[in-house]
Amino acid sequence: MMREQTSGFTLIEILVAMTILFAAVITGMMAFQNNMQNSVKAAEVMHVLSQVDAARSNIRFALQHDQQTRGQDLYTQDVKIDWQAQEVAYVPPAPFFDEDNGGFNQFAPRFHLYAITLTMQYGTTTRVFDYEELVWDENMRQASP
Repeated sequence: MMREQTSGFTLIEILVAMTILFAAVITGMMAFQNNMQNSVKAAEVMHVLSQVDAARSNIRFALQHDQQTRGQDLYTQDVKIDWQAQEVAYVPPAPFFDEDNGGFNQFAPRFHLYAITLTMQYGTTTRVFDYEELVWDENMRQASP
């Protein structure tokens, strides 16, 4: 008996091709899902970082006017902000040369130097910032003429 020759694919060839196609589709889907997660995380980090200046301004105001050294549950555009400050130094301004007297004038301490720890949370992102803030002593301003 003669076999008829057919043009087409065998079952094995089709299964191998489908396996390769399936692996490529799954790899693409996993890469897309990972990319989406990274995009969401990057958006959260950028949102937190965009609020740092406003938080620092609020902290500076609280240190200078209210003499607060800690703040909790301060929210700025859904970013939870907790901070604490520890006074490092109470320093005078730099002395300046007085031409009339021929010497340097010294000042009393007028500036507070604080070490600040700022914690910001948004979504699954938490960032901690450590920095120093120098603020004018508000009591000295009110005492000067």
